[in-house]
Amino acid sequence: MTRITGHFRLIAAYGLIAFMLMSSSCNFFRAPGRDDCDKLLPRETMVDVLSDMYLLEAFLVEYQHVQRGVRDSSKYYYAGLFDRHGVEPEQFEAALECYLLDRREMDLIHEMMLNRLSVMETEEEQLLPMDDMMEAPLPEEDTPEEEEIPQDETLPRQ
Repeated sequence: MTRITGHFRLIAAYGLIAFMLMSSSCNFFRAPGRDDCDKLLPRETMVDVLSDMYLLEAFLVEYQHVQRGVRDSSKYYYAGLFDRHGVEPEQFEAALECYLLDRREMDLIHEMMLNRLSVMETEEEQLLPMDDMMEAPLPEEDTPEEEEIPQDETLPRQ
């Protein structure tokens, strides 16, 4: 009987450990609140940085066909991007990891980014007709042609 009780206690101990691990892991994977992520990097700043990153990546992809070594310089472009927003790369990475844990928050950030990029595209499209007008060739002016001076037939020709 003591042998059965010993096995029972061992199984109960393993069960208790497994239960504790499972219950603590639920808290471990719980998404942090917006306030926690905002402390690392505010949502608006995250939207600004990510929007500029999308534009930078599009530029680098497009420009690499013209300038072969542009990918080698990308770290300098990103350093300028982080400097422009006053954000350290480590700070951005930590905030991004935090926001990625909360799907609703990340969906909202993406929606804000798409809105911002759409506004930028609309503004650019409104400027395009003006650019076309500026690049159009100027109409030729009516310049008076040189008048032919009638030669007097009484004068001897040389």
